[in-house]
Amino acid sequence: MSLPVSWRFTPLFAVLLLAGCASSNNIAPQSTLLSNQQLKLAQPKVSSLAISPQWWRSLQDPQLDSLMTQTLQNSPSLRQAAARVREAQSVMGETNAANGPYVDLNASSNRQKISQNTYQPFLNGYPGSPVYETTNNLGLNLSYEFDWWGKYRNQVNAAKAQVDSARAEQAEAALSLSSSVASTYYQLQANYAVQKVLQQEVDNNQRLADLRKAQYQAGVYGIDIPQQTQAQADSAKQQIIKLQSQIDQLKHQLAALAGQGPDAMNNLHPVALPGDDLLAPKGDLTIDLLGKRPDIVAQRELVESYSQRIAAAKKDFYPSLSISAFAGLSTTNYGATSPNLFEAASQAWNLAPAISLPIFHAGALRSKLGEESALYDESVESYNQTLLNAIQQTADALTVQNSSALQLQQSLSAEKSLQEVYRVASARYSAGTIGRDQLLTSQASLLQQQQAALTAASNVLQAKISLIRALGGGYQAPAADNKA
Repeated sequence: MSLPVSWRFTPLFAVLLLAGCASSNNIAPQSTLLSNQQLKLAQPKVSSLAISPQWWRSLQDPQLDSLMTQTLQNSPSLRQAAARVREAQSVMGETNAANGPYVDLNASSNRQKISQNTYQPFLNGYPGSPVYETTNNLGLNLSYEFDWWGKYRNQVNAAKAQVDSARAEQAEAALSLSSSVASTYYQLQANYAVQKVLQQEVDNNQRLADLRKAQYQAGVYGIDIPQQTQAQADSAKQQIIKLQSQIDQLKHQLAALAGQGPDAMNNLHPVALPGDDLLAPKGDLTIDLLGKRPDIVAQRELVESYSQRIAAAKKDFYPSLSISAFAGLSTTNYGATSPNLFEAASQAWNLAPAISLPIFHAGALRSKLGEESALYDESVESYNQTLLNAIQQTADALTVQNSSALQLQQSLSAEKSLQEVYRVASARYSAGTIGRDQLLTSQASLLQQQQAALTAASNVLQAKISLIRALGGGYQAPAADNKA
């Protein structure tokens, strides 16, 4: 006799009604992502700023290219970031497998002695000899939970977003490393150049000090003049000693970045600072900055991951349907019987569908959803702070670059003027109209200005590297894949 259609669906309606007994109590995230309107970022004037991922090659410095390749291959920090990517991929594989069917081949054998006080037939007449029971099983066990509500899909999506975040963090680690290597390397080269000019200044000051001493002995000056000049020469010598210490420390820093010992960079030789046109990044605070920086992309993927985890936690409030099954061979040898495990009579199977209804879990489900919502809020605020930091860093880098460029122009203009002064002084000294002390004084002023110009040129280069770092170093976020 068949039941009416309405009666057949009654159990399903009852299931859905009972599932409503476990309520999420309106638990939801409280944080929101910063919008473009709040940030007031302009639309880009061009589609994208063209920065090569290997931007340092535009500097045309083979020594830097070799150092960068060596560092990117051997850096422990990059290997650590790569390991985190593999870890996230393995977690995604585990999560993806959780929704699949499980099939296990099981074989078991159990032998036991029957207690006299176990079975009713033995209470009044337990046999004189012991009774043993042997149970043998061999077969396949199947278990599967149906993903009716998409909980496992949400969990897989969350794990995939974690993988994308780890990859972006790996790119962030590479960008941080490459910019640190370039910055340290050119600080080293600037120190080499300043050291060379400073040595010329020391030699010039010492010649001037010797001249003042001779003039003092001739009665031209008092003792204060040669002592002041000698003090200037000694001060320049101290600067050379200090500069050499900084050079050694920069070599140690480069060696550590490359994952090597402190003496690994002793073979680096001085090179000229690159021209102003070889590294000329241009940038604006536009919306596309959000996709150019790997740290922003990494945080955004974390937000997506926790969003999917919230969706999965909500599905725990719904009923779940699972099925388990067994197919194989089973025998029980009891008393004098001795069945054969591999005969047709030993064949056995079972099929057990089951439904689970979350009615009362003492607040565990709500606590789990609340935890995931709080983690989502943390990730959102971390993303917002990362975005604000990125905007500030880019704005600061633009300001510093423009300011450094203006200072370099002024410094070069002053150097040009002092070069003309020294040229005139050299001509007048050759003509005998001025003394050697005036020539040396003019040369000292020129050398000091050349040192200032080198420092200004180094500041411009460092500002450009910082701007490239702030703009993401040519990072391109991968196209958004369709979620599972």
